[in-house]
Amino acid sequence: MNEHKHQVIFIRGGEAFDTKEQFYDYLKNVEYDPYEKKRNRRDWLERSLCENFDSFAPLMPNKQSADYFAWKIRFERLFPYIKKDKTIKLILIWQSLGWLFLAKYLSENKFPKKVDQLHLVSPVFDNQGLTWETAGNFKINTNKLKNIVPQAKQIFIYHSTDDSCVPLQHSKKYLQYLPKAKFFQFKNRWHFNQPAFMEILQVINENM
Repeated sequence: MNEHKHQVIFIRGGEAFDTKEQFYDYLKNVEYDPYEKKRNRRDWLERSLCENFDSFAPLMPNKQSADYFAWKIRFERLFPYIKKDKTIKLILIWQSLGWLFLAKYLSENKFPKKVDQLHLVSPVFDNQGLTWETAGNFKINTNKLKNIVPQAKQIFIYHSTDDSCVPLQHSKKYLQYLPKAKFFQFKNRWHFNQPAFMEILQVINENM
């Protein structure tokens, strides 16, 4: 790890359920294509930032049947590697259930360093409009969401109007609690599964 590079943490989404039966129904009914090979947008973004950033992309435990407390353990194991030097900037890029995890974490805990840029991509807020999965034990106490605001210098939210995985309304709910967040609304980008995401790279660079 380069001691003088800025740092970025990526967390992708997952699926959470209230019961094992819901999880089994999800496995039976969710669309499945054994030939599908997805190109990873996170890998593209990581390569694009590698000159100026050291990156962390921890594999969160059991992402298809996610548990908040297991994710919390894995997440906190990153903390010794976060540089406290204020000249080294920290960026968090979190998508879908990954953001719901961080929203719950930051609303209940103090992060070891103030975040310079917090990017939320198609963030889950609650159960509303989710097809198979639920918020599980990632559910947030909205009264505590105000605790996120002082922990991040800048907050950016990205959502597409045609996202059938996490409805657009979820981002709009967050805007009620994160008043300083800047919102980017897209069309025809679904859940941002494209192999590249030029807009987020541009926002990152413009706000360094």
